[in-house]
Amino acid sequence: MRIGKRGLGATVSVMAVCLGNMAATAQEGAGPKTEKTDDPVSVFQTEPVVIDARRWQETLDRIPGSVSVFGKSALDRPMVDDLAVIAKKVPNVQIEQSTILKRVVIRGMTATDTSMQDPVGYFVNDVALPHGAMQAPRLFDADSMEIIKGPQGTLYGRNTEAGAIKVSTATPDWSNSAEMGLETYFEDGARNWVPGYVANARVSGVIVPDKAAVSFALRGETTDGVYYNQYDDSKKGGDDNNFTSSAGLSIWAGDDTEITLKSVIDRQNLGKQRIRYTDGARATDRFVTNYNSTSYDDSLSAVQSLRVDHDFDGLKLTSVSGWAHYDRDFEMDLDAWTLPSLPTQLSNQNDALSQEVRLSSDQPGSDWRWLAGLYGFYEWSNTDFRFSTPRTTRLTDIEQTGAAAFGQVEVNVTEKVRLGGGARLERISQEGSQHYDSGTGNRAYYADHTTTTTVLPKVSLSYDVSDGVMAYASYARGYLPGGYNYAQSTDISGFTYDPEYSWTAETGVKLAAFDGQLTTDLSLFHTKVTDMQIIDFVVGGNQKVSNAGEAEIYGLEVSADGRVTEEWSVYGSFGLQHAEATSYRTTTAMGATQDFSGNRLPMAASYTYAAGLSYRQNGENGWFGQAGLNGSGPYYFNSQNTARQDAYAITDAEIGYRLGRSEVSLWMSNIFDQETYRRATATMAGMVVEDGQARTIGVNWRVKW
Repeated sequence: MRIGKRGLGATVSVMAVCLGNMAATAQEGAGPKTEKTDDPVSVFQTEPVVIDARRWQETLDRIPGSVSVFGKSALDRPMVDDLAVIAKKVPNVQIEQSTILKRVVIRGMTATDTSMQDPVGYFVNDVALPHGAMQAPRLFDADSMEIIKGPQGTLYGRNTEAGAIKVSTATPDWSNSAEMGLETYFEDGARNWVPGYVANARVSGVIVPDKAAVSFALRGETTDGVYYNQYDDSKKGGDDNNFTSSAGLSIWAGDDTEITLKSVIDRQNLGKQRIRYTDGARATDRFVTNYNSTSYDDSLSAVQSLRVDHDFDGLKLTSVSGWAHYDRDFEMDLDAWTLPSLPTQLSNQNDALSQEVRLSSDQPGSDWRWLAGLYGFYEWSNTDFRFSTPRTTRLTDIEQTGAAAFGQVEVNVTEKVRLGGGARLERISQEGSQHYDSGTGNRAYYADHTTTTTVLPKVSLSYDVSDGVMAYASYARGYLPGGYNYAQSTDISGFTYDPEYSWTAETGVKLAAFDGQLTTDLSLFHTKVTDMQIIDFVVGGNQKVSNAGEAEIYGLEVSADGRVTEEWSVYGSFGLQHAEATSYRTTTAMGATQDFSGNRLPMAASYTYAAGLSYRQNGENGWFGQAGLNGSGPYYFNSQNTARQDAYAITDAEIGYRLGRSEVSLWMSNIFDQETYRRATATMAGMVVEDGQARTIGVNWRVKW
């Protein structure tokens, strides 16, 4: 069943009502412990940045690991295309935002295409999303994003084998404020330039002086998309209608206790006629498709977070209660062509409740710091997947529960040397069932309780070489839990698969020079993966997931941020990596063996790079602008190394003028119209691709009160 589309007019009306309810005169009301800065983590900022990647507050330059941070000023620019902002600056990262899958690939590590779990954990307001980036709400009303590379299971648990992404939405302001923005853009489509429209607004303020503040934000976007469908002359096969809301409530229950409630809801309705052939008899031009059936992709993601922080006697007690809901329905033309085949249909619902409690020392300047915590979750999902002609149907129900205890300590061994260590004991219980109907017969099978207990240790060593120079090394274990093959299993033997494991070593140097005007990070890493989850076949053509692979990944990363003057800033990054399947043997549909050992891992480019500069004139009025270049070497989309993305370089730019409380800017993405693919698959009928971002030009206006 499709989720109803929301018109942009209704969105603008709701925003107008919210702005109209804002008091004309702003009443100041400072909160009890106001420590907020204007923008603590700007994308071009070189001053020390305070984050909690290790679950306690510390500056970015003190963390013995690779962490990249985007602040509010970087995330709310018009050129930010959701998750794609990460690859615009962070090395050795690839982003897939296709109608099939949404994922972030860090250092060559990703899951199988039909997996419901991902090795890159995604957290919104400290709440874990079970499907990772696939169920991530749009980046809107965000205060910061932290990209933490390497295994993070010690503190974050399951699904963080390659790293973790943390998004924090804006907290309510302790003074009444409001803002709104309007934007129109044009994409260079298959037949002409196609317009799109965006409207957003936010209100925030004090509802009880010195006690409570609230915020509420809305965003709506609509476009017909760049695609043209030859079969029915449709120009709306790639339409996108998106509606996002973000709300927050902050309460001070005494001088030492803060309660924060945050809610993010994102609804998206996509046209799914986006796949085309690049060769063979079915080949069409860029953004031109040939579907003979309706294709759509509707989703709803909601994340609710309740956080309580209490300070006492040099300690900090933190509780985070979360609920993550995800609902997706899609229908797509199986052959992406005009053959009379039944469409592929999927309906998936997933809910997860979680609770975490942490107790930590709250004395950053002491000779040692520690934390200890408990975590538990309950997740349940049901999936209805209908595929192929003749029709096969798989109805899958999965339940998972988990509990973990974890701890971390860091000790100043000497004035310059710090030794850190931590571990997590995590126990996950899973059970699943599937009803399989092939049209000629049906069967049901049930996977009884499967319990996995995993220990996830991590050690680190930091050395302050001199003022502004720190060297570090770390070693950690990562894992990706086992799961269920909802899409292709035909019996109990192909229904389940086991966890995969890895060990990662990293060493690096962090440098701050010229009174903090230049910061540079250099890191080397090596990862060994065992029991890797890979796609295998059973005789007859159906797929299963086997723990039969091994991989080795190693590389180098360097990044730098510099403030040339008070108005000019620059940044750059470069990544090298070698990501190889050292052991990868699969069975074909005919029962033969294929050996892909030595192949490159999917979406693991040998090199990536980025560079950019920004300008912002001081004063109430003035010009501002930025320009950036990000590129990648060639990589493959599949383990067989038959579907390839060529090397590319994408250029973006923005120029604008600020006049008091308002500003207007002209921006352009993919200026030189570089052709890329979001996804590619090799089939017997030819190479099937989904085209990447089109050249886009837009105008953005915003005002704040």
